[in-house]
Amino acid sequence: MPSIPKVKVNPSVQTIDPHQLFDSRPTFSHVATSNGPSRLIITAGQVGADSTGNVPLGLDLQVPLALENLTRCLEAAGAKVTDIIKLTYYIVGYDHKNRIHTPHLMKFLNSHRPATTLVPVPALVTPDHLFEIEATAAIPLSPTKEIDVVVVGAGLSGLQTAYDLQKAGISCVVLEARDRVGGKTYSVEPIGDGKAVDVGAAWINDTNQARVHALTKKLGLETVIQNTVGNVIQQDIDGSVSTFAYGGVPTLKEVNGTENMVQIRDLVEDLCQKLDLYKLTPAAHDLDKLNFEEFIKSRGGEKSAMASATVWTRAMLGLEPRELSALFFLDYCNRGGGLLQMRSDKRNGGQYMRLPQGTQSLSLGLTKLLKPDTVILNSPVRLIQQDKAGAYVSSARGDFKCRKVVVSVPTPLYKEIVFEPPLPKGKEEVSSRTILGDTVKAMVMYDSPWWRAANLCGMVQSFKGPISVTRDSSVDHLNQFSLTCFLVGDPGRQLSKMSKAERHQAVLAHLHALFSPFVPSIPEPIAIAEHEWAKDQWAQGCPCPATPPGVMSEFGDALKMVWGKVHFVGTETAVKWKGYMDGAIESGERGAGEVIQSLNKAKL
Repeated sequence: MPSIPKVKVNPSVQTIDPHQLFDSRPTFSHVATSNGPSRLIITAGQVGADSTGNVPLGLDLQVPLALENLTRCLEAAGAKVTDIIKLTYYIVGYDHKNRIHTPHLMKFLNSHRPATTLVPVPALVTPDHLFEIEATAAIPLSPTKEIDVVVVGAGLSGLQTAYDLQKAGISCVVLEARDRVGGKTYSVEPIGDGKAVDVGAAWINDTNQARVHALTKKLGLETVIQNTVGNVIQQDIDGSVSTFAYGGVPTLKEVNGTENMVQIRDLVEDLCQKLDLYKLTPAAHDLDKLNFEEFIKSRGGEKSAMASATVWTRAMLGLEPRELSALFFLDYCNRGGGLLQMRSDKRNGGQYMRLPQGTQSLSLGLTKLLKPDTVILNSPVRLIQQDKAGAYVSSARGDFKCRKVVVSVPTPLYKEIVFEPPLPKGKEEVSSRTILGDTVKAMVMYDSPWWRAANLCGMVQSFKGPISVTRDSSVDHLNQFSLTCFLVGDPGRQLSKMSKAERHQAVLAHLHALFSPFVPSIPEPIAIAEHEWAKDQWAQGCPCPATPPGVMSEFGDALKMVWGKVHFVGTETAVKWKGYMDGAIESGERGAGEVIQSLNKAKL
C-alpha cells in the first residue's frame, strides 16, 4: 500500500511532505498551499534593523529583529505566522555547522512548517546586514457580503456602536485589525491565576462616569477602590526625594517653587473650567496659538511649575508640554471635569476605581452581548469607498457592501485607510496633524504590597524620570500586588530604544532610588508586564489623540463630522471624559444614534 503524505491543516495553509522526500521536520515542509479561497500577501525582504535604521552587530541579534519586523508586516496585512506559505531567507557567511538562525526561526514559527528556502549569499544591501527574510502568506477570504452597517474597530466605541445598532434592529459587522477585541482596554495575566493587570486603560468612577459604570454593573463586573492611604513620594528636579500626604502639596527645593506651582495649577483649573465646549471665543483662539509650555512660561511658571505641568501632560497624554496646544490641554481638562478632578484618585476623580478582572472584560462582555459572528478579528480595513448607492468596505478577510460605515479607530490612523473619494480637507487636516503620545505602562508585580508598611500609598510623582508617575494597582483579595509605572513622553521614548531587559532594569533602578530612602528593603518583583503602545500597529500611541497649536481652532469641528455615508467615533470625539473609557462609550452611542436617525429618515 502506498504511503499517505503527512498533512497538517490550519485555517489558511496546508503543508505537505511528499512520499520519498527526506524528513524536513521540524523546521519546514516541502510543499505548502492555501486552503480554500484566500487573499495573497507578499512581503519585501526584512532585515535586522530597528525603526531608525540601526543594525546590531552579529547574526544572533539581527535574526530576531528581522523576524520581529516580518511579524509587523504580516500584522499590517491581517496575517499571522500560521498564514505563511513560503519563507525565503538569505544569510551572509552561512555555516552549516553553526546554524545560529535556527533557534530563533523555530521560536518564531512555533511548530508551523511553511515551505522554506535558505540562500547563502556573499553580501546583502550593506556590509552590516547579515540576514534577510521574506514571506508569502495566504489568509481566508470570505465572499462579498451585504449588510446595513460596517463598524471599523472593536474597541469600546466601536462595540458600543454595534450594540446600539443591533438593539435598533440594524444589521452590522465589526471588523477588527487585531487578534483580540478591546482596543486600548488590554488586560494580561503575567503569572496566571486570574491575577490580571491592565497595560492599557485602567480606571473608572461611579459618579460622573455614568456610562462606563452602568456597563460595569450590566456585565456584573467587580470593582475595587484605588488605594490612597499613606504618603506620596515626590522626586524633585535635582533627584532628591521627599514625601507628602495624599491630597496635599509637596515641599519643593526651588525658592517659592511650591507657591508658583500651586499658582499655575490653580490658573489652569480656573481657565479650563471657563472654557465653552461648544463655541470658541477669541481668547480660545489665542490659546491655540501657543503650545502648553509657552503658555506656562507666559503666565509666570518657573522650573518647578513647568516640571509639574510636564508630569500632567506626560501622565495624561504621553506627551511633552511643547507638543500640545494650550487650548487642547485646557479643553481636555474641562471635559474631564477639570485638572484636579482628572488627576484625583478620590471619589469623582479619574482614577477612583479599577476592575479586578481588568478593563478588557468590559470589551469582552460587550462583545458577548452582540449577535454571534458580529466581530471579525485579524481583519484590518484598507479601503472605504462610497457613492450615492452606498458604501464598499474592503478588509483583509472579506469585503462588504453596506449602507453606512462607522470608523472607530484613532484619528491619526485614518492614514491607514484609503478613502474614495478622499476625505474632505478639514477631516484630512485633523487626521494628518493630530498626534499620539508615547506611553508604556510597566506593571511591576510583587508578592506583597511592601510600600504600605512604610506608610506609602504607592503613588510617586517624579520631575526627573524615567518613571513619571506610579500608582498602587493591587487587588488585595486576589493577592495581586503591583505598582503601575508610567514611562511616558520623552523619557518613555528613550526607554523604548532599549531592549526589554534593559528597560525593565532601568525601571527597577528608578523604583529603588524612589523608595529606598523610606523602605529598608525592596524585594525583587515576581513579574513585569508592559505594552509599548507607540510600537503597536493599530494604536501607534496612547492614550488619546491630541493636537498641536493651530489645529483645534481651525479644524476642530471636523473631528466628528459625518462625511457622506461614513461616521466617525472614538474617545477623542467625546463631549465628556475625552480620552477615557466613558468618553469612548459616549462616542459609540452618538455614532449609533447618527446612523439610526439617518437610516430611519431614508425610509420616510
